[in-house]
Amino acid sequence: MCRFITAVLPAAAPHEALDALARTHGRRFLRLSSPWVTRQLAPGEAYFVTTLGHCDCDEPLGALRGMRDVGEGMARKLVRKGWSENKIARAMAQRSEHAMATDGVRRRRADDDLTRWLAFVDAVLASSQVAELGLLLHFYRGGIEDEEVTVRERRRVGRNEDRATLLHGMEHDVLYLFHA
Repeated sequence: MCRFITAVLPAAAPHEALDALARTHGRRFLRLSSPWVTRQLAPGEAYFVTTLGHCDCDEPLGALRGMRDVGEGMARKLVRKGWSENKIARAMAQRSEHAMATDGVRRRRADDDLTRWLAFVDAVLASSQVAELGLLLHFYRGGIEDEEVTVRERRRVGRNEDRATLLHGMEHDVLYLFHA
């Protein structure tokens, strides 16, 4: 049970050259043959895993949304326990303060990792080898090529959008298409 960040590139792109470029940023482009995802891609698109390690569970992509979801889930749980709105607000504030105090090192690392992701996306698009890079975040319960994955949406990301905020707030199962 792990999160993976996968990529979509044009099938005709020079994948070996792009893989070499990705490795300079701590990523890779290794072709995947997931029938679940590939049949949802547009003609002329290919699917790749980007991780060099075991998984992408510690990567900052989608982390902002995950923190928000955890907080909302905690608040709903406290409401079910009968807590008052003020008591829940105090508990959430204390939780946030504690997280900020203890997570300083982790936050700096996440900022560094997010900067590395931005550099990776920018480098791939600036290489002039592709005009578009797709990124898909999914939490796998099984094998990365065997699990049924449904791409809920294809979201185009313009050049002028705040990519850092977008990457940090990525939704699972949404294919983000970054453009040069």
